[in-house]
Amino acid sequence: MELSRLNRLVGKESGRRRLHSPLRQYFQPRLPGIACEISRQYFSVARVDPRRSHGVDGFAVGNIPQGLVGPSLIEPGVGSIEELGKIIKATLIRAGANTNRISLVIPDACARVAIHSLEALPSKQGEKTELLKWKLKKTVPYDIEDAHLSFVEQPTETGKNHVITVTIHKAVLAQFEEVFESLGIHVGFITLSTFAAYELLARQHRDEIRESVLFMRVRSSNISSLIIQQEAVVFYRHTDFNFESPMDLMVNWSADPYEEIHPCLMYYQDKLGAAGVEKIYLAFPREFTEAELSSLAERTRASVSNFDASGTVQWKQTMPSNLVHHLLAPALGLALGKF
Repeated sequence: MELSRLNRLVGKESGRRRLHSPLRQYFQPRLPGIACEISRQYFSVARVDPRRSHGVDGFAVGNIPQGLVGPSLIEPGVGSIEELGKIIKATLIRAGANTNRISLVIPDACARVAIHSLEALPSKQGEKTELLKWKLKKTVPYDIEDAHLSFVEQPTETGKNHVITVTIHKAVLAQFEEVFESLGIHVGFITLSTFAAYELLARQHRDEIRESVLFMRVRSSNISSLIIQQEAVVFYRHTDFNFESPMDLMVNWSADPYEEIHPCLMYYQDKLGAAGVEKIYLAFPREFTEAELSSLAERTRASVSNFDASGTVQWKQTMPSNLVHHLLAPALGLALGKF
C-alpha cells in the first residue's frame, strides 16, 4: 500500500535514532497499530484492526485535568507522571488496547519547527546535521546540543531544498517516554499533532496535495497551519491560546477564520512568490456552513472545505460524534501509518 505523501517530519524512533527518510516514507510498516495522543486537555487512543487496513477496532478519549500537561519548549511539561499514567491506563483499557508498544503524538508546542530554503546541502549526513545545528542554535531557547534534531530534505523543481527541521529538548522528550515506561509500555515512535493529523488529509486528498493546499487545525489550546505545494511542506505556523474545552472554543471563539487564513496566504505569496493556494481544508471543532465556506472561498480565491477526519476509516464500533472525530484525528493518522 502506498504510504503518505508527507513524511515522518518530526519522527523520533525507538533507540533514539535520528530519522531522515524521504518524503514518501512518512510511516514505516513496523509501527504499531495502536497510537495515542497527549494534549493539554485529552488523552486519546486509536486501535487499528490489522486485518482491515482502514478499520478502527477501538478508540477512547480521556480527560486530562487542567494544568497536568503544560507543553513547553524548555522543560518537561507533565506535572505528575503517576497521575497522567493512571489516565493513560484507564483510557487504554476502555479502547481495548492491551499492548506494550505504542506510537505517540505530542503537542506541537513542545517542539520548534522551521523550514529552510537552501541552495545546496553537504553530501554527508553528519555535515548536514552540523550545518542545520549552526543555523538553529540562535533560534531555540536552549543549547542546541541539548536538543533532539530531526530533519527532512525536500528537493524542488528549481533545484533548491526546502529542509524542515524539528528540534525538541531531550528532557521534554524523555519525560513523555518515562510516563509510558512507568506502565511497562515502550514508545516506538513520536511525532507532532499537526503532522499526524495531516496523514489523514494526505490519504483522502492525494490529488490536491500534488498542487497547493492550506491545512488549518484549531483546537481549544492552539491553531496550526501547513501549506503543501507539490507534495512539499513549504509553510508551518503554530499559535497557542487557551479555552478550557472545545465546547468553550465553539461558544466563545468568535474570530473570523479569515483572520487566521489571511496571514498564512500573504506569507505564502509575498515571501515564497506563490500565486495562492488552490484548496483550503479547515479542521475545526465545528463544521462551517455552506454559506460560511462560500464566503471564505470568495475572499481567499480558493476552494474551501471542512475536513472530515472520519473519511478514511471504517468504524467497527458506533461511529463517534464530529467532535470526537476531531479529537481522534492525530491518533488515527498515526495508527493508520502502520499500513
